[in-house]
Amino acid sequence: MTETASVAKWYNENAALEHDRLIACRLEFSISWRIITQYLDGNKPLEILDLGGGTGRYATKLAKLGHSVTLVDISEAELDIARSIAKEESISLTDIIQADARDIRSNPVIFQEQKYDLILCQGPFYHLLEESERLDVLSACAAAVKPGGFILAAFVLRYAHLRDIAQRDPARLAREYDSFYAGYLAEGKYTRNTLSYSYHTHPSEVNAFFAKVPELQLERQVACEGFLGGGLSSKLGDLPGDAYENSCETENPKPQCSR
Repeated sequence: MTETASVAKWYNENAALEHDRLIACRLEFSISWRIITQYLDGNKPLEILDLGGGTGRYATKLAKLGHSVTLVDISEAELDIARSIAKEESISLTDIIQADARDIRSNPVIFQEQKYDLILCQGPFYHLLEESERLDVLSACAAAVKPGGFILAAFVLRYAHLRDIAQRDPARLAREYDSFYAGYLAEGKYTRNTLSYSYHTHPSEVNAFFAKVPELQLERQVACEGFLGGGLSSKLGDLPGDAYENSCETENPKPQCSR
């Protein structure tokens, strides 16, 4: 079982860093937001769960549009930032709750059958090492979303880490293949950072993962950064408003599924 206390500790100690990450990683935020807006109903407010929503980057924008948003995260420090931003900007979130994503079924404030029109699950899956844990969370989301509603889920791919070591220390893969990378490439468990274990997947595994929750249908997989990940979009992020938006006219991110 994943020791999520270490994950909470890391985010509690790095809450400001995580809040600023989506400014530095502007492309990820922009494309993620674009796909979220594709699943909004312009004619009525939606009931939305932002599970693992951190400092509320998406939750607050959705609330500004008039949607009812429940923000849940494992890090109290990140939620404190969300509370502060909501207060400063007079944004009304339905609820802000500290919880482990694995425990949402036992929390009656968060979980009710067929409660939400849209569930954002952009944080939990890449911090749960065991597939059984990820399936429990996905099944809970499937039970909580309304018929015809949508779940937007995010994963970190193994490609991201391999790209990182190719840029910084390309000999490491061969040097540490037997001691670490053989297991990592087979199972996707990144355990070198003991403060924040993570799970990295492969696109084909995402298909198989969703197939194990038969009440869900995987609609599509798309990349929120693509080849410009790992900081390679920094120059793009420096562009002014219109030029930046025009450059981001692309297919949108995050694996998704619908009932």
